[in-house]
Amino acid sequence: MSINIWSILIASIVSFIIGAIWYSPAIFGKQWMTLTNTGPKDITVAQTKGMWKLYGIQFLLFIVTMFILGFAIATMQISTAIDGATLGLLAWIGFYATSGIGSILWERKPLKLVLISTGAMLLNLIISGAILGGWR
Repeated sequence: MSINIWSILIASIVSFIIGAIWYSPAIFGKQWMTLTNTGPKDITVAQTKGMWKLYGIQFLLFIVTMFILGFAIATMQISTAIDGATLGLLAWIGFYATSGIGSILWERKPLKLVLISTGAMLLNLIISGAILGGWR
């Protein structure tokens, strides 16, 4: 069993870029800000307090996620992009979608906010699963 470190790094970078686009004002950023009661002033304050640290932590979280997904792909001996994407979809269904439903039920988060958050991870896991599965 081997895990390709380069594919994990690339999948993490791709996930970071997907997140940046997903949460941009052109896609879901404005809706996310409204649903989380975040205003432009909050973003400005976060930027002055070292928002780059948060980006760094998020990137490390993507590395951990992709390493675990890569480990599962290697363990299952997946060697195609389609099978990797399928495992990414199943991981999303089993972990992120179910957590999102729990957030709706118990934390009273709006459905739209949960769809925005879990939708980003759906895209990340499918694309990253394809990268990790196809690049072994």
